[in-house]
Amino acid sequence: MHPHANRIIGLYEDHALAFDAGRHRRLFELPWLDRFLNLMPPSPSVLDLGCGMGEPIARHLIEHGCILTGVDSSPTMIALCRQRFPQHDWIVTAMK
Repeated sequence: MHPHANRIIGLYEDHALAFDAGRHRRLFELPWLDRFLNLMPPSPSVLDLGCGMGEPIARHLIEHGCILTGVDSSPTMIALCRQRFPQHDWIVTAMK
């Protein structure tokens, strides 16, 4: 891992709640997500790398029948995902 990676992960964790509060829940990614969903079979398993706090992208995918596994380096972000979407899998790890 690059020597600055731990610093970046720490900064991300330190500001996780501010990021959650400041992230618009409006989906500017909606056209891409809907295109993606239209190509998927019913109830697809989806790996969401860098899932953050799960909103709005993971929420949209879940609401459209996806079974999610989310990965993020921030324990705080993953804790938010687990609270919001306990029926899905959430993993804290660095994305190398």
